[in-house]
This record gives sequence, structure tokens and C-alpha cells, in this order.
Amino acid sequence: MSAALIIIDTQVGALTGQWAMPDGDALIAACQSAVAHARAKGWTVIWVQHHEPGGAMDGAGFAIDPRLEPAADEARVLKVEADAFSNAALGQLLSGYDRILLAGLQSDCCVQATALGGQRRGFPVTLVADAHHTWSRQDLTAAAVRDRVTRELREAGIPLTTLVEVLA
Repeated sequence: MSAALIIIDTQVGALTGQWAMPDGDALIAACQSAVAHARAKGWTVIWVQHHEPGGAMDGAGFAIDPRLEPAADEARVLKVEADAFSNAALGQLLSGYDRILLAGLQSDCCVQATALGGQRRGFPVTLVADAHHTWSRQDLTAAAVRDRVTRELREAGIPLTTLVEVLA
């Protein structure tokens, strides 16, 4: 079976400073575990980076969080829309894969849009349910928003897994 792990938007601009995500350290730890496992298994690891000119994901904020240490031979895909599959390069990189795991930021934006975009395009995407996160929204905590997105994706037919299941 060929598998790929996509880490979405785990960039400095979302994890530090005034925009620092709540529980960002826990998300980084989950992504570190998933990446280490993927590398040990010989899976493809792809890093998606959102480019937001003049925003938090620009300049120094554009870099992937250094705690994740992307390898030089791992692909990076840039995007300017929420759905990472809007960049045709991602689909080309993932052609023929049996399983594509998604983790990262922002649950209620780029993670959700990428999961649904991959599904629409026929890719076998699976959400790592405890390896994505977001910010609070109106009267919901960040955890409640994340859990709502996970439920909505499951209801839309996106398979779910957990980090423990991935690492088994």
C-alpha cells in the first residue's frame, strides 16, 4: 500500500506571536509523531504552506514551524486558497496513492476544504482526527470547533483515524 501524509499550514505565523493557536504545542507534537512514523514507514510526506501576502502567513510567518523540521527531499506545495488541491501540483504528487492522511491547520478552513477537495477529486483522503486544530469561533472553544469539523467531515464520508491508529 502506498501512503502519504500531508501536513497543512503548520507555519510560524499561525503558531507564534499574536496569532498563536491555542494548544499549538500539542498539535506540533502530534504532527511530529505522525511525520516520524511516516518517514520510518517510507511514506511520502508533503508540506502544504498557505501564502497570504501581507498577512500572518507572509515573511517570517510563512516558514514551517522549525520544530517540525521538513526534510529537504519532501515536497512543498504552496496554496493561496483553502483547498490545497486547488494547486494542481498536489494532485500530481498524489496520483496513485492508496491512502492520504491529512493533519495540520486550520480545522474549519484549510483542513476541511482540503479533505473535501480531495474527496471531490477522487483521492483517498483520511483525516487524522486528533492531529488538526483551529482557533475559537464566536461562542465555541477551539476544541469544540475542531470536533464539529471532524463530525461534519465524517458525515460527508471522509474516513477518520486517530494518531494512535496511525502509529500502530
